[in-house]
This record gives sequence, C-alpha cells and structure tokens, in this order.
Amino acid sequence: LLRPNDTLLSITGTPYDTLHEVIGIKENNSSLMSYNVTYKQIELKDNDFDYESIKEELKNNIKVIHIQRSRGYSLRDSLTIDKVEKVIKFIKEINKEIIIFVDNCYCEFVENKSPIEVGADIMAGSLIKNLGSGIATNGAYITGKKDLVELCAERLYLPGEGSEVGPSDNANRMFALGLYFAPSVVA
Repeated sequence: LLRPNDTLLSITGTPYDTLHEVIGIKENNSSLMSYNVTYKQIELKDNDFDYESIKEELKNNIKVIHIQRSRGYSLRDSLTIDKVEKVIKFIKEINKEIIIFVDNCYCEFVENKSPIEVGADIMAGSLIKNLGSGIATNGAYITGKKDLVELCAERLYLPGEGSEVGPSDNANRMFALGLYFAPSVVA
C-alpha cells in the first residue's frame, strides 16, 4: 500500500516486535523505511486514542494509518471494536482518502464485529493465532477493499498475477482445520 515518500502513521504506539524490521524501527535493508517510506507514531492515552494528536498529524501527508488492536507484547488492554469504530469515523471525517489498516491479530472471534464492518479499509492477522486456533502452522490473512487486497497480493506474490497465484503453499488442510476449531478454541 505504501510507496516511496508515503507516510505510515501508527496511532497505537509502537507495533509489536515482529513488525519492527518490516517498518524499519529496527534497521533492515528491505524495510519500508529503507524504501523511503516515513514512519510516525502516536501513543495511546489511557488505553484510548489520542484524538488531538491524530487530528494534528492528519494535517500532514499521511497515506496509511496503522491500528494494532491487541496489546501484542505490551501491558495495555486490547482495543474494543467500539473504540476502533469511533477513531475510524473521526479520521474519515477529516480525510476520506487515508487508508486505515487494522492489525487484528488475537482479536478474531472476541467480539461480534470485525474492523472491516466498522469502516477499516483493510485488515490483516495471523492464522497461527486465534483464526487458526493454534493448529495452522503458518500463514496470515488479508481482507478488506478489493483493490487494496489485490495490491497486497501483487506485492506478496507476483505483479500482474496477485491473488491468482494463491496463498496456500500446500497448507490448506491445516488452514481449514484451524478455521473449523477457532470459535471454540477462542471461546
């Protein structure tokens, strides 16, 4: 979703460790920052969004907003879908063009709605956690607006082929088993 000179803004503070090299918080020659993507972050205030700081930052050229729902490895509470919905509406009232990306790891099946249902443009998560019920040995999912999902598929697989290539890598049985058991495992 991001190209050189674009800006990624995390409004939930520092993402969990596994994204540090992807973004470039921890140096990596293939990170977003190494491709001249700017990264900024706003810390949460009392486990809620800092609306004033978000409003101020939206005056700049922000392309993608990152929201991490789960606490990751920090000590904060996970963010409820109501809080996510409220901040998405707030952002979209200021700028409808900003892409809102929600990292939904560990938050599948814990509430009746998903971030996509409350206005997020794109969402991703791990298949080895809630959605794969700890059975799937690898994998992730991406869902949301079709054009954004296709951009991700082209980046992950092959330009021009994108989602036609498919993500399974011979793991369909474990994906299906994980999805089947996920609601009861999470409950």
